[in-house]
Order: sequence, then C-alpha cells, then structure tokens
Amino acid sequence: MKRNASFLLSFIFLSTASYTQTLNKVADLLFKNVKTKLTAAEKNQVATALGFVLSNDKVQPFAQDADSKDYPFTAIVFPTDMNKDGKEEIFVQFGNSYTSGNTETSISLFIKNTSGVYKNHLGFPGMLPDALSTVSQGYPDLLIGGPGFEFPVLRWNGKTYANHHMVKDDAYEKLKKKGVDVVSKEYQLTIK
Repeated sequence: MKRNASFLLSFIFLSTASYTQTLNKVADLLFKNVKTKLTAAEKNQVATALGFVLSNDKVQPFAQDADSKDYPFTAIVFPTDMNKDGKEEIFVQFGNSYTSGNTETSISLFIKNTSGVYKNHLGFPGMLPDALSTVSQGYPDLLIGGPGFEFPVLRWNGKTYANHHMVKDDAYEKLKKKGVDVVSKEYQLTIK
C-alpha cells in the first residue's frame, strides 16, 4: 500500500510540474509587481517577443540586445482588456533615445490571436497611447502621441491596428480619450 501511495504522489507531482512553468529572467523582472491574469508561459511569450536582455543596471534593467547593454532602459507593462472578451491585451512602454530616437519611448501592444499566441501589433517609437471613445470591431481607436504637430490614430481592422487618420495638434485636446495607463489601472482593479 505504501508503494502505491508513493507512486501516486510521484505521478501527481510530475503531472503538476509539467503544467507549471517558471518565468524566464526577463519576464520575471518585466512583470514584477504587475497585476495580470497571464500565465507564466504567456508572460514568457511576451518577454521573448520583445527580445530584451538584462542590462546589469539595477535602475534601468533592460537592453535591446547584447550589443546595446551600454544603453539600458526601463519597461512598464500595462495589462488591459480593451474589447472585454476576458483575454488580456498587454501594452509595454520602454526605451530611450538609443532605441526610440527623439521620442525616447517605444510602445508595443500584444494581443492574443486565435491560435492562442500573443502577437505584437505596435512596436514603434511613440508615447503610451490614448484609447479614444470611437470603437472598431470591439477595440477602441488608439491615438499615438509624441513630438510633432500631427498624431496618428490607429484603428483595429480585425487583424491588426492600422493607420486610420491623423489628428492635428489643435484638435487633440477636443478628443474624448483616456490614457492606456488609466485604462490599465481600472482593469487591474477588477482582477480578483
């Protein structure tokens, strides 16, 4: 009987271990103190897609690649559920002038596709977007800020966010919008 119980416990342990995954070092640091429903595997998927490496700088822990460790930066994760389907969309704001030019920040947006893989739909220099009140196929239009006098509005086309139109500086303040940081904070309050 003891041998059967021991075998059963070993089987349960091995079965459970195969379903649990540990975070890679970049994902662990990237998602530290972020309230999200993502699994460890999904966090690793996002971190791997970003391609960051650790910079060995405690204040600015990331670098774009092994050759750019002299240009470290921080990254901030903003989980949301913009289309209210129960699957998180993940914004990541990161960078510096080396990675992002004059804007000094870049923005990525990961959305889970029908195959269950998080795909990056932005990944370019720009400020953290504002979610506009206009919606296409369940997703809000995104207004990308940054230096300049005109700002792009991106619209979800069913497969990705694509350029929809430009907003001039004087019309920017008149738009009904909410920063993705605020959208993320409101969303995280709903996570039990």
